[in-house]
Amino acid sequence: MLIAFERKIVLNQLLQCRNIHKKFSNTPILQNLSFHLEEGEHFTVVGPSGCGKSTLLRCLAGLEALDEGDIYLREKSIVRLRPENRSVVLMFQDSLLFPHLTVLENVTYGLKRKKVAKTERVRQAERMLKKVKLFKWKDAFPHELSGGQKQRVSLARALVLKPDLLLLDEPFSSLDAALRESLRGEVKDLLREEGITSLFITHDRDEAIEMGDRLAVMFEGRFIQIGLPFDVVTNPSSMESAKIIGEGLALEEGFIPLSKLKAIPLQNKPSNQDFTFVSGKVSAVTVKNNIECYRISWEQGSVLAMSDSRLVAGQEVLLSAKREEMKKYSHQKDQWGLAQ
Repeated sequence: MLIAFERKIVLNQLLQCRNIHKKFSNTPILQNLSFHLEEGEHFTVVGPSGCGKSTLLRCLAGLEALDEGDIYLREKSIVRLRPENRSVVLMFQDSLLFPHLTVLENVTYGLKRKKVAKTERVRQAERMLKKVKLFKWKDAFPHELSGGQKQRVSLARALVLKPDLLLLDEPFSSLDAALRESLRGEVKDLLREEGITSLFITHDRDEAIEMGDRLAVMFEGRFIQIGLPFDVVTNPSSMESAKIIGEGLALEEGFIPLSKLKAIPLQNKPSNQDFTFVSGKVSAVTVKNNIECYRISWEQGSVLAMSDSRLVAGQEVLLSAKREEMKKYSHQKDQWGLAQ
């Protein structure tokens, strides 16, 4: 049975989403999604492909219409506003720069459409290009830039509009790992400096943790957990949340953090009943934080684990931990007090 609640607008919140529903061909994509963002907050959403992350951004930007629900920005409903009439900017995975325009012309494009005077739009664009360290490239064309530089131009083009809300759709996904890591900190610092509120989606757990003041774990069109990054990572609310964001072994009965998990050869199995065991096989040997680790495949996926023994790829092992180290799932309630 569904119960209707009257939910009042909270005046100190920049963005409030109320019971959002979206379907494509009768397939639910967003299911009764409710959340809020504080002004100046950086909120990340992490989840697997197909969970509804990009659809959420498109609905917020006005590129997709909701089937049900409402979206409030600065206390006013925006669901019936056209995209250009919302103070919301969406930054895509691809930079989508105009190839025939210079860097400066690309950054001033939105201001020109808003009929800002040329002198003023050039001034604002040049200021933002300095912020993203591309001022000396202002007369260059997109084909002369690297992938990272193109994304910086795209960011400058978004920020120069001073939106109330910036939406980022995995903007670093096409970049190499080292560049992604360096850009995360730079972008977050710049957003804070400019006082921009942002919603950042990704399937990368490290990116979600680093970019968000708060983060939400998304699964099958719902937020199954929302909280501070450390709290969500160390205390997953469900097995699904643990699989997506947790660093350790997600079992039906609880979550074992990576730091408490060991991979042991079969012959080293302790007789002590205080341990829990899961059978697996070494699929890869890697290094994390200068420590040799092993990617262990088991019947429900794979997990990274350390070992006191030297293991080799293909070796049958046991994933082992003390039962007392297993964390029970919190089964977090949503912000309205409803069990998830």
